Amino acid sequence: MKPECKGGDRKQDSRSMSEGWFLGGTDGTDREPHGNRECPITIPITNNRSLITNAYGGKHMRSIKTLLAGLSAVLLLASGATFAGSDLNEVGALLVYPAIATVPGAAIETFVTITNAGSSPVVAHVSYINGDSTSTKYCYECDFDVPLTGNDTETLVVTFGANGIQIASEDTPLALSCPWVKGMMVVALEDGFGHTITDNVLLGEEVVVDYASGAAFSIPAVPFQGLDGGDGDRTYGFDDREYGKMPRIVAADFLAPRTTNINGANLTLFTLDFDRQFPPNTDCSVTGYDANEHPFSASFQFGCWAATDLCEISPEFCHPNLGLYSGNPLLSDTHGWLQLNCKVDRDPWLSNGFDAKGGVHGAIIQKQPVGSTMPAGSGAPFQNGSAAWARLLYQSVTTGDAVTLHLEDVPGSMLP
Repeated sequence: MKPECKGGDRKQDSRSMSEGWFLGGTDGTDREPHGNRECPITIPITNNRSLITNAYGGKHMRSIKTLLAGLSAVLLLASGATFAGSDLNEVGALLVYPAIATVPGAAIETFVTITNAGSSPVVAHVSYINGDSTSTKYCYECDFDVPLTGNDTETLVVTFGANGIQIASEDTPLALSCPWVKGMMVVALEDGFGHTITDNVLLGEEVVVDYASGAAFSIPAVPFQGLDGGDGDRTYGFDDREYGKMPRIVAADFLAPRTTNINGANLTLFTLDFDRQFPPNTDCSVTGYDANEHPFSASFQFGCWAATDLCEISPEFCHPNLGLYSGNPLLSDTHGWLQLNCKVDRDPWLSNGFDAKGGVHGAIIQKQPVGSTMPAGSGAPFQNGSAAWARLLYQSVTTGDAVTLHLEDVPGSMLP
């Protein structure tokens, strides 16, 4: 029997989205120590090189281990192997919206659009998964159905209302509440009897709007193509049989945020290798590169979902630290890129090691508050409001190991 995820006093090791997670904070705001986290298992962030101890730091020592790890990741990302995983440019049978967010007391809404590109009616089964790692219900889900006729499109609005989190449809009478303030949505295709089907007809996008600051960003849903028709239940196999596998390596390029710009660049990550209500242990090694190809590395852990500030993963991702191998502040870089090499232990309470390499995807979200400036470009201030932009992570052509997501079965179902 699996142990229930209880509260605890584990320290939060990588900054998760807090109130105002993608637009909060101002340029010049000091970073605060992290609070307590209740679930899941975590370990402290580690770096293969010493952290920068002042604004310009000293000369860093390169690590052979870091260089070898970076080379290995590059080979995986750029491998010429046959692609067999998710195709981000195609419709799918299962969609993941990686960054759902609301903020108590703030005018922030997330719009989730689901489109049936097929001619036959289907049901979109929506699971909103709790991404708050401080909650005792981390990795739990609220789920509901959205019927779609042929060539239909529906938009859900997630907002923090007077009675908590509200999810409403722009097109139907659907209206429900759910306590999660942040996380991801998984949308799977079903027939009218609650049986999962793997027809590739779904496409989608999310838009997050902050009305107070005037900033917004959009991210396409991550599509997973169905393959063999599946077995009809809500245990989804990403194994190149039921659905395409997840990538082995994911990557992102970025404009370097200033160290003073809290949440100036966030990695929003998820895994699909877990049983509902039981957070896995997801371990990611990060290899970053500045504009002159100098590598540096760090590592961090999360459960089923996390949003992590790049500067908290390593200060070397942020200006003026990025690229300071020479110790000369005039040589600081304003942009770079990174790779994530992750592995997942779906049942950490068994102490049997990691089950899968890969199994992680997500997006990078960047923001600039009004009045702030970017290190890149002309240095002109953002005058009339905040700005935000986002994109899905790049994915390797090589796929990771097979992973399985198990969500709540249909009530009364005899399916396994």
